[in-house]
Amino acid sequence: MDSGDVNEVEKSSHEPRRTGSGSTLDQYMPVLLFFGLYNLVNIKAAVIASTMWSIKATVSRRRAGLDIGWWLPSVTAYLILRSGVTILVDEEIIDFGISSEAVYFGIGFVTKFLVGLCFAVTIIIGKPFVAWAIPKVVELAPSVIESRTYVRVMANVTWLIVAFEWVSATWDIWLFNNAGLNFFFLTRTGVNFAMSFIAITGALTYIDRKLGPLDEYPGLIHILESSGRTSQ
Repeated sequence: MDSGDVNEVEKSSHEPRRTGSGSTLDQYMPVLLFFGLYNLVNIKAAVIASTMWSIKATVSRRRAGLDIGWWLPSVTAYLILRSGVTILVDEEIIDFGISSEAVYFGIGFVTKFLVGLCFAVTIIIGKPFVAWAIPKVVELAPSVIESRTYVRVMANVTWLIVAFEWVSATWDIWLFNNAGLNFFFLTRTGVNFAMSFIAITGALTYIDRKLGPLDEYPGLIHILESSGRTSQ
């Protein structure tokens, strides 16, 4: 499921931001609810339960004093819309000529392609998404952020995200069309998790090696330790 993990940060002058990364339970419970209820009840129950848990996670983080920013509510709104369309198809209120399962997962496939396209546009216009996002979650010296090396490296990492989204979406479509839904769901979840881990690890290693020669670049360990912190 494309619920996504979202790390959000809270600004305060020279103080660590509190992150809204959420618990492991909040990350995986929507997936477990969807898989269990789809098999025990139907897809309508599955999408309602998984979406409600995502809403609950967002509200809980807000009540706990975590700054959830704009990204997490946006993802939650997307999940609500996606689930709503799926339910309307399942109830035969609207008809796209395909199953409700195809609609639900198809929206996810299209979303991946669109995310990749949007990230590609940020590179083409000279403002790579990752170059903008990194300073929001880690502390880097202005001299590093303003260097040509930084912009070039972050453009390449953004291209990596574009490739990942498009390859992942293509793989998802092929698997959906050539496997039963349960096999598709479990295989897709496992493969995407593994590939995400590999891609993130590779990207961090690449960033560390390319930015290493910059005088004020603090190194990968500092980046990981300062993740979720920033100076105002």
